[in-house]
Amino acid sequence: MNNPLISTQILSLIECIRLLETFVASPLGLHSDIKMLRESLPFSDAEDLTREEIREHRVAYEHISGDRQRIAHSAVESIAASLDMLEAMTHDNGDPALAAEWVRRARMVAQRAERHISSEMRAATAARMRGLYVIVDPEATRGRDVLEVARGALRGGANIIQLRDKTRDKGEIIDAARELRDLCDAYKSLFIINDDADLAAAADAHGLHVGQTDLSVADARRALPPISIVGRSNNGVAEALDSQNQGADYIAVGAVFQTTTMGKSGRTSLGAEMISKVKSLVSKPVVAIGGINADNIADVARAGADCVCVVSAVTYASDPAAAAADLSRRIAAAKRAPAGQA
Repeated sequence: MNNPLISTQILSLIECIRLLETFVASPLGLHSDIKMLRESLPFSDAEDLTREEIREHRVAYEHISGDRQRIAHSAVESIAASLDMLEAMTHDNGDPALAAEWVRRARMVAQRAERHISSEMRAATAARMRGLYVIVDPEATRGRDVLEVARGALRGGANIIQLRDKTRDKGEIIDAARELRDLCDAYKSLFIINDDADLAAAADAHGLHVGQTDLSVADARRALPPISIVGRSNNGVAEALDSQNQGADYIAVGAVFQTTTMGKSGRTSLGAEMISKVKSLVSKPVVAIGGINADNIADVARAGADCVCVVSAVTYASDPAAAAADLSRRIAAAKRAPAGQA
């Protein structure tokens, strides 16, 4: 008889593969490979289910509520863990618990499934890049705590908060970053870390923002959980297209207008028309940034920006909540206005 631990891991592996087969319907090739993996399960001692029982399992999986992508991602992680354990174990007769060739194929399919599911999860997160995006930086809050300013921005309707901190050590930043992540979760908003991939990973941020001279998108991903998004700054069409080709999840374009904050004072202002150009050429969400305030935010929104990023227009305001609410209203009104209407 098998070791009970082997039997438990085998049953877990079987169920997780069946769940993936139900949840991952496309691409068709990946779905077929998951199905073939299930059909080739080399466990003669595993409990066989009848066709009716298999159908009942699939119906049960299809009715699982909640975040199906996250459940599928967890299933892939469970498959990897079971494979690791079973590969290291043997039956009572000394034979391996799993055939080496089957393990190799199973790992390949599981890795492909993880890449696909992670890509879908990042796309779903990036689709939330809408409305007002506020960068909080301890150098640009008029001496107030970044948590206080971020809370006001979120209360006023900001959908994304980015933490930018170039002055303190990571050990000092991490506690604030985790508090900001919890705060954004409470408001069902996104939390992004600027530049620092390992800080983003440690804080469990939703994503990372990098500049042209920071880590490439591919290198940033290696340091992040596979479901974390990566956005990249761009100063025109060529850079925006390069960022999309690198796999950036959102495309930040700026400086749209002249600005003296966030180290962008030396950049040539692009104008709102650049937002329209980039938006027509990329498939990722476009974030406008640089010199944007209450007087010009409607122009940027009408130009096609999915999301509008500000710093001083909120963080220097005496009432960040009121400033964020005003900017959010102006974005919404501009989006509702008929094409060509001022």
